[in-house]
Amino acid sequence: MKRKDALKKKKEFRYTYRVGKSTSHRLFAVIVAPRRGRDSRVGISVSKKQGNSVQRNRIKRRLREAVTPLIPKLRRGVNVIFVARDGVAEAPFSELCRALRDTLRRAGVLEKE
Repeated sequence: MKRKDALKKKKEFRYTYRVGKSTSHRLFAVIVAPRRGRDSRVGISVSKKQGNSVQRNRIKRRLREAVTPLIPKLRRGVNVIFVARDGVAEAPFSELCRALRDTLRRAGVLEKE
């Protein structure tokens, strides 16, 4: 994921949580909100309940790697936050990729292929 594609500021996260609509999967929740810019931005949130910093950063790296190929297919002008849930660390990477694609499609953010 390129830096320009990432949600970075606390203000952007708060706005997305407040305004956004959520869709969930057993591995993560997805929150989607419109934004003013033309491009889409992606953020990843992992709670301290998921484990120590090593485990949380591993989860973030896996989610980032799984979502990177989907970023060009996202609808323009949206913020998307992925909130990790229990089990995402142990899930096979292929299942994680499939779950991301299906959940984004259900949320109406992924353009038709």
